[in-house]
Amino acid sequence: MKEETKQILKEYDDKIKKQKLAIEFSKFAVDGFDGVDDPSVLGFSQKELDDLKKVSEAGVEGHESSEIPRPLQHQIDDYGPMTTNVDNRLVEISSSITTLKTDIHSLIVQAIGNTPEDPGCGSTTGLCTAYPGGISSCLAGYEELNDDLFRVRIQNMSSRSYFGIEPAEHTTSTLTSSNVGIGSFNILNKDGGSGIGFTATISSLGSCATYHNQVTAKYAEIDTLRSEADELISAINVAKRERSMLQMQRWGNLWQNNEFTNNNAQLEEASDKIQGDTLSSHV
Repeated sequence: MKEETKQILKEYDDKIKKQKLAIEFSKFAVDGFDGVDDPSVLGFSQKELDDLKKVSEAGVEGHESSEIPRPLQHQIDDYGPMTTNVDNRLVEISSSITTLKTDIHSLIVQAIGNTPEDPGCGSTTGLCTAYPGGISSCLAGYEELNDDLFRVRIQNMSSRSYFGIEPAEHTTSTLTSSNVGIGSFNILNKDGGSGIGFTATISSLGSCATYHNQVTAKYAEIDTLRSEADELISAINVAKRERSMLQMQRWGNLWQNNEFTNNNAQLEEASDKIQGDTLSSHV
């Protein structure tokens, strides 16, 4: 075997060792000692880390930055209870708004009736020959009544099993009880959801006042719920964005580990072939 080939094999071996060591440190950054296959390669123990933390907490001059950050996964997991609880409340608000809008639709249908010649508490703006359910485009204020749409933006890197090269790319899904606590950004599109029915303006005079007041009160409840949702979303999005930064760091570590692992397998295969019978006469 030529000296040049021996040098290549040595460099392969050195690179494999360096990448294996880098993988262990990267695993430590993500999951702490629990994620490392061989803690001895790190060169420090949990006791030594605890001692560093005590030094830092004691305020010893020159050691203010001695504490090693907590594992990324631990930091990410800490956001779970808060984001889940807020998202659960948003799901409740979404359901309450849907119920209120369904009630509003029902009240308007009752107030208007279903007789074309008699629009009940509705005000006609044109000739009506038929309006199923008591509502038609010839009535003042006629429009579609839609759900409010609560959604969540979910980035690829939110999953630690993602090893692609577009970690910040995302999908947007409707927020439901099955996906609370996840994602990097919550969104509220008022009246942006599926249709509930149709609405129209109803009179506030005479016997119509009861319907008008009930509908007005329910819209006020919706406004209150939306205000709460806006505040919750504004606050939780700050937390979710901070978590997404941690998820980006985790992705970087896991992506590197995946690349190094694959490269090591290629180098080991190449080394075996170089030293094997197939290439022995050429190396």
